[in-house]
Amino acid sequence: MIKRSLILCLLCLNFGLISCGGHTASKPAVLLDAENYTNEGMQAFAESNWQRAQRSFTRALSLYQGIDDQRGVLQSHINLVEVALSARDYQASQRHLDQATDIIRTKSLSPYQQRIALLYALQALQQKKIVQAERFLQPLLPAFDGAIPATIPDAIQMSAIANRTKIAFMNNQDEALWVLRYAKALKISDSKDYDLEARLLRFQSSLLQRQGDYDASETNLQQALSIYKNNFSRTGIAVTLFELGLLYIHQAQWQNAQDYFNRSIAVYNYLGDIDKVTQVTESLEKVKLELAR
Repeated sequence: MIKRSLILCLLCLNFGLISCGGHTASKPAVLLDAENYTNEGMQAFAESNWQRAQRSFTRALSLYQGIDDQRGVLQSHINLVEVALSARDYQASQRHLDQATDIIRTKSLSPYQQRIALLYALQALQQKKIVQAERFLQPLLPAFDGAIPATIPDAIQMSAIANRTKIAFMNNQDEALWVLRYAKALKISDSKDYDLEARLLRFQSSLLQRQGDYDASETNLQQALSIYKNNFSRTGIAVTLFELGLLYIHQAQWQNAQDYFNRSIAVYNYLGDIDKVTQVTESLEKVKLELAR
């Protein structure tokens, strides 16, 4: 997990969770309590404990609302969107996005607009609303001269590039170009988010797999898995284990595929991601049929 300063706050994990801090000696108790609840929520989020994170951020939200601290209210809504998206609670994420948008519309908090647009894009992408996701991402992307970004990408732009690259694979269109753009952007950016590096390795692995270079593809996935493990990025660990299983299916190495699917399911079970558990289990059942032959 990497923290990066943005708009006088810290954006955590995938540039989402926000905590405002500063000198605490002269702060009233209500602000200290709100910040403590926010920090507790960030810690719970880092541990993939969505329920505890949701409770802590909701308490912080209530305290900020009680003193009409609109910046704190906005930050709490953004944090609650991140939790809801992680838990795939799209009703909750939409509610908090709408409330955050209303605050931005009525208050002088325009620097948060890009962050909100990115969250709308992530929500659409998770729901496989590709056209809608691309529409939200387009204004966030830097200009490119071919594959080279015209400017040094900031944190939100890097996330936008990563997600636009994902869309390229989902649409089977210009995948190699977007992977190259992603690699060039990451090389010149100031980002210290190693999960972005792992995501690039996974994209590159997909290209190599399509070219039939399974050994190089696996090498990239193993490198990505190592990065995710070093950062305790459970979602990244789970999806990379799944992708390794799929890679072994392409090579008809059924036992290896089964092992990786079982490991992926274990992590997704920890995360409480029932949809992903179901998806990986379906692939596992097909592998079991091959092993039974």
